[in-house]
Amino acid sequence: SGTDIGLAVTGILGPTGGTAQKPVGLVYIGLCDENICTAYEYRFGENRLLNKDRVSQAALDLLRKHLLGISNEP
Repeated sequence: SGTDIGLAVTGILGPTGGTAQKPVGLVYIGLCDENICTAYEYRFGENRLLNKDRVSQAALDLLRKHLLGISNEP
């Protein structure tokens, strides 16, 4: 596709669709480039609109840190 970095998001933002194993607010964000391919798990709340904002901010922050060479590990 000619890209240098890939960023992907999947999860359950709510208000429905959650289960005990996969609750509302469970989100995975993946990032890949030519050297690494990794995914991170996030658990947000049950508010769909707030989750959409939090997920987009988390994904962009993950990308920002990657570009700056800042570790994303806890």
